[in-house]
Amino acid sequence: MPKFIKPFKGVPQGEIYPKQFEAGDECPSELEPGARELGALEGSEDKKTVPAKK
Repeated sequence: MPKFIKPFKGVPQGEIYPKQFEAGDECPSELEPGARELGALEGSEDKKTVPAKK
């Protein structure tokens, strides 16, 4: 499981309220796409995605 490199707020699966994750916390798999898009995960600097064209 990748770890956060900066604070991130997200709603883990099965929860109804957002949780504040801190740098060093493990990222739940369901939050990985959003965290990676925002550059909050280790290695996200290398794997920047290009937004899809509409």
